[in-house]
Amino acid sequence: MRDPSARRSGDSARGAAAGAVVASRLSGGMLDRLPEEVAPVDELDAYRVQLATHGLLSSAGFGRQAGWKIGCTTPVMQAYLGIANPCAGGMFQANVWHGRHTFSVRGPRRLGVEGEVAVRIASDLPRRAAPYKVDDVVDAVGACTAAIEVVEDRYRDYPELDTPTLIADDFFHHSCVLSRQDEQLDPSRLRDVTATMAINGEEIGSGRGADIMGDPMSVLCWLANSCIEWGASLLAGDIVLLGSLVQTQWVVAGDAVTVKNEPLGEVRAEFVAG
Repeated sequence: MRDPSARRSGDSARGAAAGAVVASRLSGGMLDRLPEEVAPVDELDAYRVQLATHGLLSSAGFGRQAGWKIGCTTPVMQAYLGIANPCAGGMFQANVWHGRHTFSVRGPRRLGVEGEVAVRIASDLPRRAAPYKVDDVVDAVGACTAAIEVVEDRYRDYPELDTPTLIADDFFHHSCVLSRQDEQLDPSRLRDVTATMAINGEEIGSGRGADIMGDPMSVLCWLANSCIEWGASLLAGDIVLLGSLVQTQWVVAGDAVTVKNEPLGEVRAEFVAG
Protein backbone atom coordinates (compact mmCIF):
# COMPACT_ATOMS: atom_id res chain seq x y z
CA MET A 1 0.00 0.00 0.00
CA ARG A 2 1.43 3.36 -1.03
CA ASP A 3 1.58 6.13 1.53
CA PRO A 4 -0.06 9.26 0.01
CA SER A 5 1.67 11.45 2.61
CA ALA A 6 5.06 10.56 1.11
CA ARG A 7 4.02 11.85 -2.28
CA ARG A 8 4.97 15.09 -3.96
CA SER A 9 2.08 17.41 -4.67
CA GLY A 10 0.01 17.77 -7.82
CA ASP A 11 1.59 18.42 -11.18
CA SER A 12 5.13 17.96 -9.88
CA ALA A 13 4.46 14.33 -8.95
CA ARG A 14 2.57 13.60 -12.15
CA GLY A 15 5.31 15.12 -14.29
CA ALA A 16 7.98 13.10 -12.51
CA ALA A 17 5.95 9.89 -12.82
CA ALA A 18 5.34 10.53 -16.52
CA GLY A 19 9.05 11.15 -17.06
CA ALA A 20 9.95 7.86 -15.37
CA VAL A 21 7.39 5.92 -17.41
CA VAL A 22 8.53 7.43 -20.70
CA ALA A 23 12.23 6.93 -19.91
CA SER A 24 11.57 3.24 -19.30
CA ARG A 25 9.42 2.95 -22.42
CA LEU A 26 12.10 4.48 -24.65
CA SER A 27 15.01 2.61 -23.10
CA GLY A 28 13.78 -0.86 -24.01
CA GLY A 29 14.12 -1.89 -20.38
CA MET A 30 11.57 -3.18 -17.88
CA LEU A 31 9.41 -0.92 -15.73
CA ASP A 32 9.20 -1.63 -12.01
CA ARG A 33 7.22 0.13 -9.28
CA LEU A 34 7.51 3.89 -9.46
CA PRO A 35 9.11 5.76 -6.56
CA GLU A 36 6.71 6.21 -3.65
CA GLU A 37 6.82 9.99 -3.78
CA VAL A 38 5.60 10.21 -7.41
CA ALA A 39 3.56 7.03 -8.02
CA PRO A 40 -0.14 7.60 -8.83
CA VAL A 41 -2.24 6.88 -5.77
CA ASP A 42 -5.40 5.78 -7.58
CA GLU A 43 -6.76 5.24 -11.09
CA LEU A 44 -7.91 8.84 -11.61
CA ASP A 45 -4.46 10.07 -10.69
CA ALA A 46 -2.98 7.47 -13.04
CA TYR A 47 -4.97 8.74 -16.01
CA ARG A 48 -3.72 12.25 -15.38
CA VAL A 49 -0.16 10.89 -15.35
CA GLN A 50 -1.02 9.07 -18.57
CA LEU A 51 -2.04 12.33 -20.25
CA ALA A 52 1.35 13.78 -19.33
CA THR A 53 3.12 10.74 -20.82
CA HIS A 54 1.24 11.26 -24.09
CA GLY A 55 2.78 14.67 -24.64
CA LEU A 56 6.25 13.30 -23.93
CA LEU A 57 5.79 10.31 -26.24
CA SER A 58 4.48 12.48 -29.07
CA SER A 59 7.57 14.68 -28.78
CA ALA A 60 9.80 11.59 -28.71
CA GLY A 61 8.68 10.45 -32.16
CA PHE A 62 5.44 8.56 -31.57
CA GLY A 63 3.50 11.22 -33.49
CA ARG A 64 0.07 12.51 -32.65
CA GLN A 65 -2.32 10.51 -30.54
CA ALA A 66 -4.42 8.35 -32.87
CA GLY A 67 -6.98 7.17 -30.35
CA TRP A 68 -7.47 4.86 -27.39
CA LYS A 69 -7.42 1.22 -26.37
CA ILE A 70 -9.68 -0.17 -23.67
CA GLY A 71 -8.64 -3.29 -21.80
CA CYS A 72 -10.39 -5.54 -19.28
CA THR A 73 -13.79 -5.24 -20.95
CA THR A 74 -14.59 -8.97 -21.18
CA PRO A 75 -14.89 -11.61 -18.45
CA VAL A 76 -12.01 -13.60 -19.93
CA MET A 77 -9.63 -10.62 -19.81
CA GLN A 78 -10.78 -9.44 -16.37
CA ALA A 79 -10.12 -12.94 -15.03
CA TYR A 80 -6.76 -13.16 -16.82
CA LEU A 81 -5.45 -9.87 -15.41
CA GLY A 82 -7.32 -9.94 -12.11
CA ILE A 83 -8.80 -6.48 -12.74
CA ALA A 84 -12.57 -6.10 -12.55
CA ASN A 85 -13.07 -2.81 -14.41
CA PRO A 86 -12.15 -1.33 -17.80
CA CYS A 87 -8.74 0.32 -18.15
CA ALA A 88 -7.75 2.59 -21.05
CA GLY A 89 -4.54 3.70 -22.72
CA GLY A 90 -3.49 5.96 -25.55
CA MET A 91 -2.50 4.90 -29.09
CA PHE A 92 -0.18 6.81 -31.42
CA GLN A 93 -0.09 7.37 -35.15
CA ALA A 94 3.36 5.82 -35.57
CA ASN A 95 2.04 2.47 -34.31
CA VAL A 96 -1.23 2.10 -36.24
CA TRP A 97 -1.13 -0.21 -39.27
CA HIS A 98 -3.69 -1.38 -41.81
CA GLY A 99 -4.45 -4.86 -43.13
CA ARG A 100 -1.27 -6.62 -42.04
CA HIS A 101 2.10 -5.78 -40.53
CA THR A 102 5.34 -7.47 -39.52
CA PHE A 103 6.69 -6.80 -36.02
CA SER A 104 10.16 -7.39 -34.57
CA VAL A 105 10.44 -9.42 -31.37
CA ARG A 106 13.28 -8.29 -29.10
CA GLY A 107 14.10 -9.30 -25.54
CA PRO A 108 13.76 -8.75 -22.68
CA ARG A 109 10.25 -7.57 -23.49
CA ARG A 110 7.64 -9.87 -24.98
CA LEU A 111 4.78 -9.16 -27.35
CA GLY A 112 1.25 -10.50 -27.26
CA VAL A 113 -1.83 -10.33 -29.45
CA GLU A 114 -5.51 -9.66 -28.81
CA GLY A 115 -8.43 -9.91 -31.24
CA GLU A 116 -10.43 -6.70 -31.03
CA VAL A 117 -13.40 -4.82 -32.39
CA ALA A 118 -12.87 -1.11 -32.90
CA VAL A 119 -14.54 2.08 -34.13
CA ARG A 120 -13.53 5.36 -35.73
CA ILE A 121 -15.05 8.46 -34.12
CA ALA A 122 -16.64 10.85 -36.64
CA SER A 123 -17.48 13.81 -34.40
CA ASP A 124 -15.98 15.26 -31.24
CA LEU A 125 -17.45 14.33 -27.86
CA PRO A 126 -16.43 17.33 -25.72
CA ARG A 127 -17.27 18.19 -22.14
CA ARG A 128 -20.93 19.02 -21.62
CA ALA A 129 -23.35 19.44 -18.74
CA ALA A 130 -24.97 15.99 -18.97
CA PRO A 131 -23.07 12.69 -19.24
CA TYR A 132 -23.08 10.99 -22.63
CA LYS A 133 -25.51 8.13 -23.12
CA VAL A 134 -25.09 5.10 -25.36
CA ASP A 135 -27.24 6.60 -28.14
CA ASP A 136 -24.98 9.67 -28.18
CA VAL A 137 -21.83 7.68 -28.79
CA VAL A 138 -23.52 5.46 -31.38
CA ASP A 139 -24.32 8.60 -33.35
CA ALA A 140 -20.67 9.71 -33.10
CA VAL A 141 -19.24 6.54 -34.70
CA GLY A 142 -18.19 6.89 -38.34
CA ALA A 143 -16.91 3.36 -39.04
CA CYS A 144 -16.39 -0.06 -37.47
CA THR A 145 -13.35 -2.28 -37.90
CA ALA A 146 -11.73 -5.48 -36.70
CA ALA A 147 -8.26 -5.21 -35.20
CA ILE A 148 -5.32 -6.99 -33.70
CA GLU A 149 -3.93 -5.14 -30.73
CA VAL A 150 -0.27 -5.91 -30.11
CA VAL A 151 0.42 -5.60 -26.40
CA GLU A 152 3.82 -5.45 -24.75
CA ASP A 153 4.92 -6.87 -21.43
CA ARG A 154 7.49 -4.24 -20.53
CA TYR A 155 7.18 -4.78 -16.77
CA ARG A 156 9.50 -6.41 -14.28
CA ASP A 157 6.59 -8.47 -12.89
CA TYR A 158 3.22 -7.24 -14.12
CA PRO A 159 1.04 -9.50 -11.89
CA GLU A 160 2.67 -7.78 -8.91
CA LEU A 161 2.52 -4.27 -10.38
CA ASP A 162 -0.28 -1.99 -9.22
CA THR A 163 -3.05 -1.12 -11.67
CA PRO A 164 -2.43 2.68 -11.55
CA THR A 165 1.14 2.19 -12.79
CA LEU A 166 -0.07 -0.01 -15.66
CA ILE A 167 -2.61 2.66 -16.58
CA ALA A 168 0.03 5.41 -16.46
CA ASP A 169 1.98 3.40 -19.08
CA ASP A 170 -1.01 2.99 -21.45
CA PHE A 171 -2.02 -0.41 -20.07
CA PHE A 172 0.28 -2.65 -22.11
CA HIS A 173 -0.45 -0.98 -25.48
CA HIS A 174 2.22 -1.35 -28.16
CA SER A 175 0.48 -1.03 -31.56
CA CYS A 176 -2.48 -2.20 -33.61
CA VAL A 177 -3.38 -3.50 -37.06
CA LEU A 178 -6.80 -2.51 -38.42
CA SER A 179 -8.98 -4.21 -41.01
CA ARG A 180 -10.96 -2.31 -43.63
CA GLN A 181 -13.25 0.33 -42.15
CA ASP A 182 -16.95 -0.46 -42.59
CA GLU A 183 -18.98 2.75 -42.73
CA GLN A 184 -22.26 0.92 -43.34
CA LEU A 185 -22.46 -1.32 -40.27
CA ASP A 186 -24.72 0.07 -37.55
CA PRO A 187 -22.46 0.36 -34.46
CA SER A 188 -25.33 -1.02 -32.38
CA ARG A 189 -24.78 -4.31 -34.23
CA LEU A 190 -21.23 -4.70 -32.94
CA ARG A 191 -22.65 -6.85 -30.14
CA ASP A 192 -23.49 -9.44 -32.83
CA VAL A 193 -20.12 -9.65 -34.61
CA THR A 194 -18.07 -12.84 -34.17
CA ALA A 195 -14.33 -13.34 -34.44
CA THR A 196 -11.77 -16.12 -34.31
CA MET A 197 -8.01 -15.84 -33.76
CA ALA A 198 -5.53 -18.31 -35.24
CA ILE A 199 -1.78 -18.56 -34.66
CA ASN A 200 0.17 -20.39 -37.36
CA GLY A 201 -3.12 -21.68 -38.76
CA GLU A 202 -4.40 -23.14 -35.47
CA GLU A 203 -7.50 -21.55 -33.96
CA ILE A 204 -6.77 -20.54 -30.37
CA GLY A 205 -9.85 -18.56 -29.39
CA SER A 206 -13.11 -16.97 -30.46
CA GLY A 207 -15.76 -14.61 -29.16
CA ARG A 208 -18.57 -12.26 -30.02
CA GLY A 209 -19.14 -8.57 -29.57
CA ALA A 210 -21.61 -9.07 -26.72
CA ASP A 211 -18.72 -10.43 -24.63
CA ILE A 212 -17.59 -6.80 -24.31
CA MET A 213 -19.66 -5.85 -21.26
CA GLY A 214 -22.85 -6.91 -23.05
CA ASP A 215 -22.53 -4.18 -25.69
CA PRO A 216 -19.34 -2.56 -27.09
CA MET A 217 -21.16 0.77 -27.25
CA SER A 218 -21.53 0.73 -23.47
CA VAL A 219 -17.74 0.58 -23.23
CA LEU A 220 -17.38 3.45 -25.69
CA CYS A 221 -19.83 5.46 -23.58
CA TRP A 222 -17.71 4.71 -20.49
CA LEU A 223 -14.63 6.03 -22.31
CA ALA A 224 -16.36 9.20 -23.56
CA ASN A 225 -17.43 10.16 -20.06
CA SER A 226 -14.22 9.01 -18.39
CA CYS A 227 -11.99 11.00 -20.75
CA ILE A 228 -13.75 14.17 -19.65
CA GLU A 229 -13.11 13.29 -16.01
CA TRP A 230 -9.41 12.79 -16.78
CA GLY A 231 -9.13 16.09 -18.66
CA ALA A 232 -9.33 14.84 -22.25
CA SER A 233 -12.10 14.05 -24.76
CA LEU A 234 -12.80 11.78 -27.71
CA LEU A 235 -12.11 13.56 -31.00
CA ALA A 236 -13.17 13.08 -34.60
CA GLY A 237 -10.74 10.67 -36.26
CA ASP A 238 -9.87 8.79 -33.06
CA ILE A 239 -9.68 5.01 -33.35
CA VAL A 240 -10.93 3.20 -30.24
CA LEU A 241 -10.15 -0.46 -29.58
CA LEU A 242 -13.09 -1.61 -27.49
CA GLY A 243 -11.76 -4.86 -26.07
CA SER A 244 -10.40 -8.29 -26.89
CA LEU A 245 -12.72 -11.19 -27.69
CA VAL A 246 -9.99 -13.71 -26.81
CA GLN A 247 -7.45 -14.01 -24.01
CA THR A 248 -4.04 -12.45 -24.65
CA GLN A 249 -1.68 -14.80 -26.47
CA TRP A 250 2.06 -14.22 -26.12
CA VAL A 251 3.97 -14.72 -29.38
CA VAL A 252 7.50 -15.56 -30.49
CA ALA A 253 9.50 -14.92 -33.65
CA GLY A 254 8.06 -16.98 -36.47
CA ASP A 255 4.43 -16.68 -35.38
CA ALA A 256 1.74 -15.49 -37.79
CA VAL A 257 -1.55 -14.31 -36.30
CA THR A 258 -4.85 -13.94 -38.14
CA VAL A 259 -8.12 -12.56 -36.83
CA LYS A 260 -11.20 -13.27 -38.94
CA ASN A 261 -14.23 -11.19 -38.05
CA GLU A 262 -17.73 -11.66 -39.41
CA PRO A 263 -18.71 -9.28 -40.97
CA LEU A 264 -15.73 -6.88 -40.53
CA GLY A 265 -13.10 -8.89 -42.36
CA GLU A 266 -9.58 -10.17 -41.73
CA VAL A 267 -6.44 -8.70 -40.20
CA ARG A 268 -2.97 -10.25 -39.85
CA ALA A 269 0.23 -9.73 -37.86
CA GLU A 270 3.53 -11.54 -38.32
CA PHE A 271 6.47 -11.65 -35.91
CA VAL A 272 10.17 -11.96 -36.74
CA ALA A 273 13.38 -11.85 -34.74
CA GLY A 274 14.50 -8.27 -34.13
